[in-house]
Amino acid sequence: MNTTTCTPTAPRSLLDRAVRYLARLVGAVADGLSRQAMNRRVLHQLAAMSERDLRDIGLVPQDVEDACLPENGDPSLFLIARRGERRGSRGLTPRVLRHNGAIRFRHMGL
Repeated sequence: MNTTTCTPTAPRSLLDRAVRYLARLVGAVADGLSRQAMNRRVLHQLAAMSERDLRDIGLVPQDVEDACLPENGDPSLFLIARRGERRGSRGLTPRVLRHNGAIRFRHMGL
C-alpha cells in the first residue's frame, strides 16, 4: 500500500498565519471588552457606596464621578492614581507592624 504525505504549501502556511493572527486579534478584543465590563461593574458598586465607605478606601465621591469620564482612560488606573496623589499630599508612608507573627501594613504621617 502506498501512502502519500501532504506537506504544507506556501499559500496554506500564509492562510494558517492569517487565521492565527485573527484569532489573537479576536482574543485581544474580547479581553478588552471584558475589562471594560468589569470596570463598569466596579464603578457602579463604587457609586453605590457611602462617602464614609469611599473614604475608608482612600477615595471621595468626586473620584468615582471623574473616573466615569471617557477622557480619563482606564477607570481603575485613574482611581489608583487619584488615591496615590491624595496619600502623597498628606505625607503618608507605609509602616510595617509585626503583631503575633503577622505582618500588617499601616500608614502614618511623617
